[in-house]
Amino acid sequence: MLTTGDRPEALRRAVQSLLDQQDVEHVVVYANGCSIDDIRGSLPESVWLTLGGSDVNLGVPGGRDAALDLLDASVDLAGFLDDDAELLTSGVARVLSGLFDDPGVAAVSMRLLDEAGESARRHVPRAGAGSADEPGDVATFLGGASVLRRSAYREVGGYWVDLFYGHEELDLAWRLADRGYRVVYEPTLAVFHPYTEISRHAQGWRLTGRNRVRVARRNLPWPVVPIHLGIWLLLGLGRAPSGCRRAYLDGWIDGWRGSVPRSAMRWATMVSLTRRGRCPII
Repeated sequence: MLTTGDRPEALRRAVQSLLDQQDVEHVVVYANGCSIDDIRGSLPESVWLTLGGSDVNLGVPGGRDAALDLLDASVDLAGFLDDDAELLTSGVARVLSGLFDDPGVAAVSMRLLDEAGESARRHVPRAGAGSADEPGDVATFLGGASVLRRSAYREVGGYWVDLFYGHEELDLAWRLADRGYRVVYEPTLAVFHPYTEISRHAQGWRLTGRNRVRVARRNLPWPVVPIHLGIWLLLGLGRAPSGCRRAYLDGWIDGWRGSVPRSAMRWATMVSLTRRGRCPII
């Protein structure tokens, strides 16, 4: 679990929701750009709780990767929960063990529910919000309410930490799919997460635009890249609040600058992702 230390009460509830689960062996809280001492008083006491941190904010993918390193090397299933989220389902470990019995499953994504009991469109790992109740294989996942197979994660190189915020799960899911791994969405595993907007982060819309371009440049076959990014230029500008459209456009342009560690997915992976509910063209 990552925290920047600015939500102490929510952090306490989030950690407690993990400690209340059966068969949770280890909970790591990583202070990402804040002092460990600043968050220590917000946390329940437990022998299963480990604290770590960095004085510099490593971003979402960098912080999660650093937190993984604090787990014992023998731990292969590692879960992530946002510091303002709470597990609502009991017996999560039992459900997960059944799903991960298949060695081809690399990640399981849970369902986020807001104050109204709804799942926001951007929190449903398929196109549109209408499939929030439908379990099964998906093309991406929600990093703040998920469990990863650590060996598969390391096999594909882990998170792309340079992204800092936005689309880090899309990038990881595409690389997992290209290695033949499955990502599964399980909506019976419910997580409360308050309704939020991308704009709550100062650089949210700019990084969303930038990273959409960078992830496409890294992963998609070249004939698909301009189609995908042309569509997402229009979608992003249409979805961004009026005051954030310039930031999204600036980020989209910035995403074309510099080099990326390119490793284009196979065409067969494009077909597989389409069958999972999200064609990479869109």
